[in-house]
Amino acid sequence: MRQLKERNRCNRSVRHLKIQGKIWLKNLKSGLDQIRESQVRGTRNNFLHDGSFHEAVAPVLAVAQCFCLMPVSGIRAPTYRGLSFSRRSWRFWYSSLYLCSTSVDLAFSIRRVAHSVLDVRSVEPIVFHVSILIASWQFLNLAQLWPGLMRHWAAVERRLPGYSCCLQRARPARRLKMVAFVLLAVSLMEHLLSIISVVYYDFCPRRKDPVESYLHGTSAQLFEVFPYSNWLAWLGKIQNVLLTFGWSYMDIFLMMLGMGLSEMLARLNRSLEQQVRQPMPEAYWTWSRTLYRSIVELIREVDDAVSGIMLISF
Repeated sequence: MRQLKERNRCNRSVRHLKIQGKIWLKNLKSGLDQIRESQVRGTRNNFLHDGSFHEAVAPVLAVAQCFCLMPVSGIRAPTYRGLSFSRRSWRFWYSSLYLCSTSVDLAFSIRRVAHSVLDVRSVEPIVFHVSILIASWQFLNLAQLWPGLMRHWAAVERRLPGYSCCLQRARPARRLKMVAFVLLAVSLMEHLLSIISVVYYDFCPRRKDPVESYLHGTSAQLFEVFPYSNWLAWLGKIQNVLLTFGWSYMDIFLMMLGMGLSEMLARLNRSLEQQVRQPMPEAYWTWSRTLYRSIVELIREVDDAVSGIMLISF
């Protein structure tokens, strides 16, 4: 009688386990189906990142070319081999026209200061124009050196330890894009807020219309020579926007270069950290030391190429 009760108890336990197992498997299957439906199938574009600095900095250079800086051809090419510089390209003449218009605007600013009281506030536009003019000239010279600089950069990158997965290869490009986007957005917001403050809180308007008063004040150096006209005022405002972008872009561009160089040192450092407690042959440490020297030489070459821009930025 006792054996029969134990057998029935065991049968009930087995049936209970079977029922619970079926419920668990059903829940697991439904959960896997939900995960499978929520996943997006990977495409070829998800694996196109090669982790190179040329790929990462290309969007930042494309934005600069919209504002007459860095007239390099082939910045959207897959590799550095597509880069080139030509004095016959429209990018070069676009930048040259911008340099000429900045020089003319500087001449008008100097004329205005010469016919007014000399103080810090009146000299400020001259310092602003001279700084941007020198920086734009430095960017034009850097555009000539850029293909060779990226060739050297890519040669050092090829010797670095590779990335372990596609997510690591995509990280430098995403990081540079995010930083550049945030800084450009903040600069744009600051410029728009300054426009709003001048338009709506101008206590001594030059004209009845607040917008015309703002445009007149932005290009006051022009309207001391020419009579006011809307088309000339808007040309002056476009020139002011280009100058303001160049003022902010200097710092952003130097930050991009610094992030790219620091990423190279970080890749070497990660490789050393993985091998630091393992008995490595002498050839490994010789290779690491040679690679470090190559990165240092690249840093010196970059420093020579952007030293003028760095000086104006400081």
